[in-house]
Amino acid sequence: MEVLRVFAMLMIIMLHYLDKGGVLKEFELKMGLNRNLAWIIEALCIGSVNIYVLISGYFLSKSEFKPKKVALLWAQILFYSWIITIIYAIVTKGAFNFENGIYDVIPLVMPVTGTHYWFATVYILLYLFFPFLNKGIDAMDKKKLKGIIIAAIAVFSLWNTFLPFTQPLTDREGMDICWFVCLYLVAAYIRKYPEDLKLSRWLYLLLFAVSSLAAFVLGKGLLIADLIIGKLGGYAENFYPYNSFFIFFASVCLFLFVVKSKEKSAPAWLSKVVLFAAQGTFGVYLLHEHILLRYMWPKWFAVEKVSSTALFIPHAIGTVLTIFIVGIIVDFVRRLLFGIFTRKNSK
Repeated sequence: MEVLRVFAMLMIIMLHYLDKGGVLKEFELKMGLNRNLAWIIEALCIGSVNIYVLISGYFLSKSEFKPKKVALLWAQILFYSWIITIIYAIVTKGAFNFENGIYDVIPLVMPVTGTHYWFATVYILLYLFFPFLNKGIDAMDKKKLKGIIIAAIAVFSLWNTFLPFTQPLTDREGMDICWFVCLYLVAAYIRKYPEDLKLSRWLYLLLFAVSSLAAFVLGKGLLIADLIIGKLGGYAENFYPYNSFFIFFASVCLFLFVVKSKEKSAPAWLSKVVLFAAQGTFGVYLLHEHILLRYMWPKWFAVEKVSSTALFIPHAIGTVLTIFIVGIIVDFVRRLLFGIFTRKNSK
């Protein structure tokens, strides 16, 4: 599961490489090889955010609420938001580009409530509510829980995927507490009723690939249909949001592939490396997605320039690994500082 956590963060960095780096551009029928590859990679990686919530739901569904964890999460978010802002101010001599005045300052000062990091904000909300979700899950039998999950998927995924021209009850493309709760319930069901996982793990992996690629193929299909009947081209990217049914199904299948994988003994050093990296994944996200950095590091690596060349794929892999490794090192330093602070306070 920790390997999946690391892999999911690499996928998230790849998503930001493609998006913030200006690689994707508009989804069109006629695109060059690299842009088609970029949209295919996007389809394979976009479920990574869902996977993080599924991992959390899988473990939290059998856990107890810990106020200390909320405090540490909040402190970690403040640390990255404030420290990076201070360093940026020193390096640039206060050259902030605040076009909207105080509205640009609020997310930096209050990153959780100011939605500096949307995932962190929604995740903390989910953590605050998970004890109540667990109470409900424990009180329901299998049939009722399954019924609620099917209803939630229908409202928050199927509706938006297949009826995008209607007005859904809520749709921030999966970037909201409603979708996180839906994913939580799915993960809790998987943890509670593992006997329902009847397919082989390799079939789940195949379904992950097929469902992910369906987002790309169906988007192309809508663009072809648009040439014939018109007014459908605007929905070509509708299969890519986190709560798209195809992305949701793909992320669940990849998660199930890991759940059904038997643990194998690994060299002690490899286990330590994986656990060390997994500990720092949230820090990697907070570092490279800081408001002041999220569009800067793609420029430092000249992402958009390289994206049209034969070096696109190796450059993407190298950049993602570099960002990940730097982020892991930075978060290790952060954990050392937090450890010193907590030890002093405990004396």
